[in-house]
Amino acid sequence: MKLKADYHTHTVFSHGKGTVEENVKAAMQAGLEAVGITDHSVGHVLYGIKRNKLDDYIDAIERAKIKHENDIEVRAGIELNLIGLDGSVDMPQGYKFDTVILGYHKAALCRNIKTAWSFFTGRDIEKITQSYMLAIQKGGIDIISHPGYGVPVNYEKLAKACSDYGTLFEINEKHTDLDANDIKDLDVKFAVSSDAHSPGSVGRAEHALKLVEKAGLRLSRVVNVQED
Repeated sequence: MKLKADYHTHTVFSHGKGTVEENVKAAMQAGLEAVGITDHSVGHVLYGIKRNKLDDYIDAIERAKIKHENDIEVRAGIELNLIGLDGSVDMPQGYKFDTVILGYHKAALCRNIKTAWSFFTGRDIEKITQSYMLAIQKGGIDIISHPGYGVPVNYEKLAKACSDYGTLFEINEKHTDLDANDIKDLDVKFAVSSDAHSPGSVGRAEHALKLVEKAGLRLSRVVNVQED
């Protein structure tokens, strides 16, 4: 079992170590059919793309698309931050993305103190889960990144919302909060992601793939995985 696409990678535009071009070349070397460049959005005070660099970010991806159009599909993406209990996210206005990922991240600027406190304490799992669900219901979210990382969620309810609105439930290589029992009975489509923060990690998801196998997930339920 191996990845045929890696939709979740980071570059120097947020807190990755490689350039867009380096990630794309690494994906080609890994034999991938597609790679997503999905840097952290502007609401993350430590690692987010700087607003004045958004045009440069998109331009770098578009150049890679053109340069490698006969070799690999390059997807312009972004990893949004969940910033409100009402499902608010920090989507930059005026930009179009091929892949939109959403997750909770510490140090993202929340809309208000109530939201920040709820996320910080993690005590109200239903309220937190509902915030994810509201974001999904608004549309435009392709993948929920590393469910359960940073804040607890009700996996069954989150998966149901993902299934209803065509959003993928991520099995993340970098954040290993999920176990086989969490996902084996979920009625949802999955994506396995490297969440690479360096070119050398692009396309590598050994732990996540073992989790797919351990949970007994049919490969037809994991959109970017194929047999060796």
